[in-house]
Amino acid sequence: MQLTKEQRTFVVEKYFQAKSFQQVMQSFQEHFPERQSPTKMTIWRNVTRYRTKGTSLNLNKSRSGLKKTGRSEENVRIVQGALTENPQICARKSGLDVTKSTFKRIITLDLKWHPYKMHGGNKLVDNDLPRWLNFAQ
Repeated sequence: MQLTKEQRTFVVEKYFQAKSFQQVMQSFQEHFPERQSPTKMTIWRNVTRYRTKGTSLNLNKSRSGLKKTGRSEENVRIVQGALTENPQICARKSGLDVTKSTFKRIITLDLKWHPYKMHGGNKLVDNDLPRWLNFAQ
């Protein structure tokens, strides 16, 4: 779990005061008893980031991870239009320039549709009721 802004600031300030990883860990544990104290490497990375970039905050937070290019608004509109036109459309045979997994993600996450398949049962006939009653006795 990432450190909060307050915890990062605390770690950097304590390191510059004490110049000791052990003292920073002990102070952190006293100040934030509900949280496990950071490792030496975490402290070192925060201090190094502060020295090089002027802040210990995670500058890459909004840009981290893979870009969501497959689920763009344009692709969502295309898939929604295709499904509105033909609800029986198959992801692989749709002819859309969208992968099978992206197609499924768009349906479930963006459109909030949950595809299902109808399962037919046996038709009831007139002589079923007496057989059910006989079976239940």
